[in-house]
Amino acid sequence: MYMFKWLINDCFKIVLVFSLVFTGCIGSRTGSAKKDEVLKMSIKEKRDIVNFSTIKEQPTPSFASRGNNKARGLDMSSVAGNAISIAADAIKKVIADEQKKYSASYNFALTDLYFYDQLSNESPFDPVGMQFAGFRIVRTFVNKEGNTDTAFTARFSLDTSNTNEILNNSMFRLKLEDIQLKYAKAKVASVNEKKLNMDIEISFFSSYVNPDAVLFDNICLGKFYLFLRNAPLDSTAENYKTYYNELKGRSLTGRSFIVPRSFGYHIEDGETKPGFSQGAYTIDVKVKESSKDVFISKVISENTSIMIDAYREKAIRHINEKN
Repeated sequence: MYMFKWLINDCFKIVLVFSLVFTGCIGSRTGSAKKDEVLKMSIKEKRDIVNFSTIKEQPTPSFASRGNNKARGLDMSSVAGNAISIAADAIKKVIADEQKKYSASYNFALTDLYFYDQLSNESPFDPVGMQFAGFRIVRTFVNKEGNTDTAFTARFSLDTSNTNEILNNSMFRLKLEDIQLKYAKAKVASVNEKKLNMDIEISFFSSYVNPDAVLFDNICLGKFYLFLRNAPLDSTAENYKTYYNELKGRSLTGRSFIVPRSFGYHIEDGETKPGFSQGAYTIDVKVKESSKDVFISKVISENTSIMIDAYREKAIRHINEKN
């Protein structure tokens, strides 16, 4: 009991510190490069994007074998990891919710999409037939010459490096394929220093009904975050290509459940049979820009994972010392 109180108290302290730090962050509220703005989003689908046939068998131990394993006990490091994950999620939410320092924001959305290319007779979370492969967002505007110009574009894809997580936990992750930022919607403070801070929040939603006729409307399945700091806008700058090339392939912070298949009926062999749908879902992307960034905010956003990992090690050491 003492151990859990210690973890909860310290996790609370971390979240409280982050909350206090972000209080009072205020940014410019002017804008630019936004005349006749057009926001486009497109989905990428690929049949059987995840090849589950390549996954190795994962036999589960029997009840008897679990009981005979004397070395087996409560994995305190796992308990600590869960507690720290809760703290990490809370801290990231503080970062994501803090909006005062942003001077421009815009949204992309796609709805009436299907996560799978076929129906299922198995279960709401049957992953076979996944076709969601990723998506692309583009912001264009009309420049001073009266021509349509691309201000910002980014491509995200399904992370297929850990197919076991999709199968075992019904969760998936995203990675950044590429991103290019040339013009800001928020006005840049200095003409000589064309840089921008951008936060991207990606949310997945779904509405479905389960076999017990319980309706779930517009349920958030998960969120992803990408934080950019001091992103160069001048394509002729020396570090422009280097900055964006280093972002390619980066895993996004966050995770989402795969889309649950809604219960329904279909015709099979001339008969009406119960089954599960192709999984209807919506993607919503919020983009926030600012040309200014409070120093402490920048440090925290860039080092959240490092701080959490370090604190997790501290928590595990503390627990081991008490046992």
